[in-house]
Amino acid sequence: MKNISIRSTAVLSVIAIITIVALVLVENLKSYKKQQYYYEKIEAAHLNRKLQKHLKQTFFKDEIIINNINDPNNTGLIGQQFTEITSGRGSLPIKLSTLNPNFSAMVVQQIKDAGLKKGDKVAMCFTGSFPALNMAVIAAVETLELRPVLITSVTSSSWGANDANLTWIDMQNELYKSKLVSFMPIASSIGGNQDIGVTLSKDGRQKAIIAIQRNNISLIKGNNLEDNIAERMALFNAERGIKLFINVGGGVASLGSHNNSKKLPSGFRDNLKHANFIDKQGIVYEMVKQDIPIINLLNIDRLLKRYQLPRDPLPLPKPGEGALYNTYKYDLLTVGITTALLIGLLIIAMYYDKKQNALGTQIIKTQDA
Repeated sequence: MKNISIRSTAVLSVIAIITIVALVLVENLKSYKKQQYYYEKIEAAHLNRKLQKHLKQTFFKDEIIINNINDPNNTGLIGQQFTEITSGRGSLPIKLSTLNPNFSAMVVQQIKDAGLKKGDKVAMCFTGSFPALNMAVIAAVETLELRPVLITSVTSSSWGANDANLTWIDMQNELYKSKLVSFMPIASSIGGNQDIGVTLSKDGRQKAIIAIQRNNISLIKGNNLEDNIAERMALFNAERGIKLFINVGGGVASLGSHNNSKKLPSGFRDNLKHANFIDKQGIVYEMVKQDIPIINLLNIDRLLKRYQLPRDPLPLPKPGEGALYNTYKYDLLTVGITTALLIGLLIIAMYYDKKQNALGTQIIKTQDA
């Protein structure tokens, strides 16, 4: 044992080889484990993909030319940069990221985290800015058999549903008439600045109103943001028993202000307080006052990281791909044994190394001649 030393090349080589063998063994013995709500997530993602395909094959077939540069997956759900009903700037990579059908699985996870069950009532606010994300939410709500109460707006930021003849409510109406979704919005506003399209041209505001009217939806037409928030809340409060509120996008009526949108966290939250709101207004604020939990689908980059969803994927992932469905499970017995073996080898090597160093410091006494 005299050559055993933590500083010995031979000893370090043996420990390194054993470590590599242990790592290979541990990695090869790991297995996939289905995540919670696996089957509901799969069903929702498939429905989301079905909704997207239907619009591509029917609604968009003869009416628009798909832009292969800005919409490389050829979905038809990426609009133009600027139109007469464009309410502000949007991020193209973020809009492309939401085309992933597995966003529905993320929404299922959050709804389940909120504790909702079949038949529960959920209030929702959409805009035209994220048509694919709107469909992801609808697919999750339909799959879980919830009772939705939806209020939307017509206008959209860049790269969303900002064609005045092909607005979000036109898309949803097509899906509704085709019996792929079971509900329509109960009301819609123009949207945009102050929720009444302040920054739009007169022609843009008129085209937004025409879109609402041709889809036979009630128009929310207050004189200012406060009026529109109050009208929306009156409609929601008439629906008793709301268990959850879902906001999609940066609609000012939902969030209350730009300051609130920057402050509010993304995803499911059941612990929001009044202090989370810089400006004390907006549908989210009113729901929090009623102790109703919130799912806030904004700041998409944060959600992509949290749920390990790809950014701007090409091609689009298939339903069922990603960490939302499966996770690695390591064999804990193998991990424990290999870890104990490596620690044991290191302790033995250090023990003999210390022992040999101690021998080298001993003083041998001799008698004087």
